[in-house]
Amino acid sequence: MLSISYLFEQEENSKGQYKVPMIDKLKTHKLNPRTNRMKNFRTNKYLFTDIPPEDRTFKNLPRYSTKKAKVRFQDWLEIDGQKLQSSHSVTSWGWAPSGKCWGWSHRAIASFGVGDTIKTDTIGNEGGKEYTIKTKEQAEEAAKKFAKEIG
Repeated sequence: MLSISYLFEQEENSKGQYKVPMIDKLKTHKLNPRTNRMKNFRTNKYLFTDIPPEDRTFKNLPRYSTKKAKVRFQDWLEIDGQKLQSSHSVTSWGWAPSGKCWGWSHRAIASFGVGDTIKTDTIGNEGGKEYTIKTKEQAEEAAKKFAKEIG
């Protein structure tokens, strides 16, 4: 378990680095002042990296040796997530600083940007024809359609 002093040392040494919240929380066993009983308090742990947000991809997503992700992909890619409410499920989409619009559900994730070619076999391509995205609105619509269809 990490100690509090270790976290403070990391924050002092993190100049010029980026801070990403980790999935696992830091648990500290302390006395609850209201009830006078011992309780587990959870606080955020942070991963410090020198990879700028525009260079982050799924290939360099930090993982443990068991292949489990250390951080959520939304936090790693800095996706500003939105939710679509349909009759059957909740799917998500959002914009990243890289200029791509992402669509995802519990099954899959895909990015759409200006200049990308949407092929006939891409999920959410209702026209059945291959086309190239020309505007940000088209990219957003493609991400929403992908999220709706995959969810």
